[in-house]
Amino acid sequence: MEFQGRLRHRRRWGVWLCGASCLFVSATNFAFRKKPKEPLEAPEEIPPVVVEVEHMIWSLLKEPQVLAALGIAVVLLLSWCRHRSVQASRRLRRPYQLTEDLSSLKDADLASLQKQLETAILWLQETVLLPIDRRLPGRPFEFDLAIFPCKPTVLMIGNHSSGKSTFINRMMGVQVQETGVAPTDDGFTILERSEEFEQFEDGPTITGCAENKAFRELQRFGRSFLGHCRRKKMVLPKDAELPYGLQLVDTPGMIDLPGNNQTSSKARGYNFVEVVRWWAKRSDLILLLFDPDKPGTTGETLEVLTKSLAGLDHKFLVVLNKVDQLDNNVDFARAFGTLGWALSKVIPQKDIPMVWTMYNERNGPRNGSKRPPHENELPLEAFAANRNAVVREVLRAKVRHWDNIVTALEECLRQCDMLSRMCNMVRENAQQQICKAWRGAGIMLTLPWLLVAFLWRGDLLMGGSGWQTEEGGNSFMIQAFVLCCLLCLIVLGLTLEQLRQFDRIQLSRAGLETMFETVYHHIFIHTGGEDLRVRWATVRPLLEAMLKSVKNPTQLPVIEPWELTRIHDVLEQDIWYLRQLAKRLRPLEPKMPGTDPLPTSAPAPRFRGGSAESSPSPTGQGQAMHGSLATHGSLAEAAKVQHEKSKDDKVSSSSAFLVSPS
Repeated sequence: MEFQGRLRHRRRWGVWLCGASCLFVSATNFAFRKKPKEPLEAPEEIPPVVVEVEHMIWSLLKEPQVLAALGIAVVLLLSWCRHRSVQASRRLRRPYQLTEDLSSLKDADLASLQKQLETAILWLQETVLLPIDRRLPGRPFEFDLAIFPCKPTVLMIGNHSSGKSTFINRMMGVQVQETGVAPTDDGFTILERSEEFEQFEDGPTITGCAENKAFRELQRFGRSFLGHCRRKKMVLPKDAELPYGLQLVDTPGMIDLPGNNQTSSKARGYNFVEVVRWWAKRSDLILLLFDPDKPGTTGETLEVLTKSLAGLDHKFLVVLNKVDQLDNNVDFARAFGTLGWALSKVIPQKDIPMVWTMYNERNGPRNGSKRPPHENELPLEAFAANRNAVVREVLRAKVRHWDNIVTALEECLRQCDMLSRMCNMVRENAQQQICKAWRGAGIMLTLPWLLVAFLWRGDLLMGGSGWQTEEGGNSFMIQAFVLCCLLCLIVLGLTLEQLRQFDRIQLSRAGLETMFETVYHHIFIHTGGEDLRVRWATVRPLLEAMLKSVKNPTQLPVIEPWELTRIHDVLEQDIWYLRQLAKRLRPLEPKMPGTDPLPTSAPAPRFRGGSAESSPSPTGQGQAMHGSLATHGSLAEAAKVQHEKSKDDKVSSSSAFLVSPS
């Protein structure tokens, strides 16, 4: 779209230039044409006044000053027209109308609202993001753009034997995934509920999925990954909790083999961290599960938390699963404390994400235990309430789907704006340093030759022979020339070394941090800018990779100020409008089918200071971890209070979350 606009303006400029050239040539020919020997008499039908005006015009055109003024006027007119056309091409011509009065959207059906939202997002990506992304080395935002259609997705990640497959089987109501203590799955499995028939697809086949066009991007991870990826559409029982239109993605367990120092990309045959990052960006909810037997973070878990899930705190939950395998409060305190300590080493923040404790229902005694689960010393009722709350968050993935898409677009725009400003800053600093270095080198190279020329000229004026000796040689002149050449080589080497030192210092992490502070110094005057610093932690690796791909920072593209202005306008105006459309597309909050209304209508209790209190939504409030133990009596009393409060609550169910087709 942008390319066609530029081509159209170039054609218009060419037409104007050809017209001006023809006008100028015609005026010149008429002005300097030869006079006829006999003046032509005007025809009788032409009035004399017209003839006089014509003769006056031609007489004026004969003057060079008049022709020069006419040419300047034509050039100025064409320049003004070109300026206007360029300004018009830079103006956003939205295919939709921004309005604060959204009352007209109340009568619109969901299909038209969804089509309007998809059109707006695709147009903003094509007009604002892609022109910048195509010029940046490596296209850092190529795989961050939204592609429609796409379905709501929930990503399940965690260490091996952390209960991911068991949780999925419970949601689906049938034994779909293999479970066990040892690692049982070595690939990514996409699970979805089907209405009529079951369908199984391998990795190369799902890249052509018409329901999820974004799956075609999975080809960039190579054939090895596609060989470990599959998709299952299953016909489930009517009482299954998994709704239609929601995808669950089961991932291989994260594990570190003893004595294996290979990275995740070499150990698995594909870049596991990048694959998880791709799925995480396109998921509406991310469940990170841990096992109380292995509550610490492995090497792969560390990479996933610091790289794959960076900047996605708003949509992932940390879950300590299988708490029914613990015998007493002491075991629970040790497992919970170990997990909190491990997360504190990974997440460089004061507040640790809230950890949700739960267990999967089992038939019969737990592994290695001689008593049934109900005789456990821990308050399993509270953990069951937590499990139901997590299940409800999984069902709410469809509610948050469009809001997450708008949030991803906003974050992509902000990252593009920051990366563009930093590219301009790095490029300008490099150009200034190069100009200063070569300016000093030019002065140092010029002075010796000027000195030699001055001495040569002075010797000639004094009547000398131009530094020639009596034998007719010119040894002194040769020595001076050689000395100047050596000095030039030394200055050139010092200049190149200075530029290399500048690249090492300025393009290091400390140098980039200094330039970041310089770019946003006007914001840091009054505020700490923590949101900018968090975003900079995600953008900095992209900038470092781009600098490694170019030979010189001056080769980075120039992002024009008007392009940054368009990003700012979109963030200020269009994002608000898109959020209003996404709000209209939200279905009603889901109701968990086939369960007691207590977990769905009342929040699950959480641990805090030895007593239980009501907890907000996990994804909305997951910024503090409350890990103190509670006694069985206080938890039961809190659950009873919550049950009494839930009688007055009304939970609506949406047609989108029915467990059986209408």
